[in-house]
Amino acid sequence: MSGHVIFENSNDPNLEMLAVEIQSHNVTFTIVNIYAPHGFDIHQVQNFFSTLKTRTFIFGDFNLHHPFWGGKTSTPKSEEFLDWLNQSHFSILNTSTPTHITHNFTSSVIDLTLCSAALLNEVYCYVSDCTFESDHLPIVVSWSKLTNATKYLKTIYWNPILRDSNNFLQSIADPTVEIVTEKNFAHYKY
Repeated sequence: MSGHVIFENSNDPNLEMLAVEIQSHNVTFTIVNIYAPHGFDIHQVQNFFSTLKTRTFIFGDFNLHHPFWGGKTSTPKSEEFLDWLNQSHFSILNTSTPTHITHNFTSSVIDLTLCSAALLNEVYCYVSDCTFESDHLPIVVSWSKLTNATKYLKTIYWNPILRDSNNFLQSIADPTVEIVTEKNFAHYKY
């Protein structure tokens, strides 16, 4: 498996986007990851999306609400996004299953998963119920073209690492970056 970055945007405070083209088992595809903290504006990247010629998956925290993917309300940005989606060669994989749960247990669907329309019958997508201590739930996608790929979720047990890190920092009179980075936590099982 190999790949390379084909697009990166981190200069805009409302849009972080990374697109990577990957070659695996004689299949070339693109993965795009998006974070838009104040709502995704499709106008910023629709030209880039129209240039994608490989099979493509788009994942991200779009922070858009719309009844089409399980939201209770819609916004002008979500209406524009849905208009673009209906005219694009992408399909949305989300159902109405919540992807975000707040501290007071309200839920919403703001993390969206899209794929090239040609892939729609080749992928399986679901929202995992394991939060990994986040307010976002993981969206798991499997693609029949990559059935031989290893599939597992890595679990990191943070409590021992945090406890030992805290003990280590308290044991140092004057912690510096150099001293802290020399500490080896490689003995933990991930």
